[in-house]
Amino acid sequence: MHLFKEPLARYFVVKFLLLIAIEIAGVCVVSWQMGINIPISMPLPTLLLIAALVFCQGFLLKQLYDRCKLSFERCSYQAEAWLKRDFSLKAKPTFSSGVVAQLHNQLNAISDMLQNEKTDDDMQSFLVAELISVLNTPILIFDQRMQLCFGNDACFHLFQKPWQTLRYSHPEAIGLTPSPQWHFIDIQSNKRWQVRHSTFTQQSRSYHLVVCIDIQQALRDQELQAWQRLIRVISHEIRNSLTPVSAILERLQTRAKDPRDHEAFNIVLERCFHLQDFIHKYSQLNQPIKVEIKRLSGLEVSKTIQGLFTDVAWQIELSPVYFHVDPTLFNQVLINIIKNAIEASPAGSVLTLKLYTKDNIAILEVLDEGTGVANHDNLFVPFYSTKQTGEGIGLYLSRYFVEQMSGSISLSNRQDKQGAVCQLTFPVPLN
Repeated sequence: MHLFKEPLARYFVVKFLLLIAIEIAGVCVVSWQMGINIPISMPLPTLLLIAALVFCQGFLLKQLYDRCKLSFERCSYQAEAWLKRDFSLKAKPTFSSGVVAQLHNQLNAISDMLQNEKTDDDMQSFLVAELISVLNTPILIFDQRMQLCFGNDACFHLFQKPWQTLRYSHPEAIGLTPSPQWHFIDIQSNKRWQVRHSTFTQQSRSYHLVVCIDIQQALRDQELQAWQRLIRVISHEIRNSLTPVSAILERLQTRAKDPRDHEAFNIVLERCFHLQDFIHKYSQLNQPIKVEIKRLSGLEVSKTIQGLFTDVAWQIELSPVYFHVDPTLFNQVLINIIKNAIEASPAGSVLTLKLYTKDNIAILEVLDEGTGVANHDNLFVPFYSTKQTGEGIGLYLSRYFVEQMSGSISLSNRQDKQGAVCQLTFPVPLN
C-alpha cells in the first residue's frame, strides 16, 4: 500500500494496468478476426505462461520505476544539500547518456559554480574578519536577534575585557542602545565614544555593524602631534643655542682664577647640561616606537622590580598572572611609576606591589604611602609636574608607552589609607 502513496508509483502502476488491458484487447481483436474462439477456461500451463509474461512485464516496469526514482532522489539530495550551503555533494548519473545524464551533469556544473562562489565569499569574509580584528577601533557585530556575535581585540579598550566574554549579549547589556540612534547609555561613555551603525546581509541573514570611535584618543593623537611639532622647534632652537654657549663656558672656566667664578661657571654648565638632558627626554615623543610583545610572568615582573629597587621595603601580593607586553617599554614604565612612588612617600615607607588577573585582564598596581593625588585632570599633561624638580614628561611618556602595548594606566588615591595607587592593565589573549 505504501507504493500507491507516491504519485510516481501510482503513475507507473496505472500505465502497467493500461498496458495489460491493451494487450488483452489486442489478443481478443486478433482472435475475432482470425475466427479463433478463446476458451473461457484454459489449461493450467497456459495460465502459468500468461502469468509469467505479466510478471516479467511488471518486473521490467518496476526496474524502470526504481531507476527513474533513483534519478529524482539524487537530484533531491543534491538540492537539499544546496539549501544547507553544502555544494560539495555531486550526484552520479543513473544513465550514461541521454536527457537524464544531461540533467545530472548540469546540476553538477551548478554545484561547482556555487562551490566556487561560496569559496570566494568565505575568503572575503575571512579577509574582512582579519581586517576588523587588526583595526584599533572597536567594532561590534550583532546578528538579527540583536545578540553580539563578533568583535575585535580593540573592544578591550571599550569594555576593559575581551569581547568573547560578552558573546550573545544584547546591546543594552553592554551599555548600548539602538534607539533612536545607536549610542551609549552612560553619559561619560557617550561623550568619549562616537557610535556609527550600518547593516549588511550575509547568507540571507541581516547583521548590524557597530563602530565605536574614540573621540578622546583622536584628540589625544592631535595633541601629541601638536606637542611633537612644538618640541621639534624648541629642541632645534635650544640645541643651536646651548652648543656654542657650553663651549664658550668651558673655555672661560679654564681661564677663571677666582674660585667663586669657577663655581659659578660650574653651576651654569650644570644647568646647560640639565637643559640638554631635558630636551633629549622630550625628543622621545618624536621617535617611532617598535613594539615587540612577549609573555612575562608575574613572578618575572616581581623579581625585576625588586632587583631594580633593592633599597625599597616591598610588600608583594602575587597571583598567577601573565603580561603580554614589550619588556623594554614595560620596564621603562615601571621604573618611572615606582620612582614617583618612592619620591612621594616619606622615608621608611612600604611600597605595595599587586599582580593579579581579573576578567582576562592582567593588572599591576603600585601603592605608596604619600600624600595622594591632588589634581587628577593634569596628571598626564606634558610639562605639568607637582615636584619641584619634575619635568612633566614621565607620566605622559608612560601613558604613551602603555597605550602602544594596548594597555591602560590610571592614577588615583588609595581607599584603605593615605597614598596613591598606580594601576596598569593589559588584555590577556584568549588563545
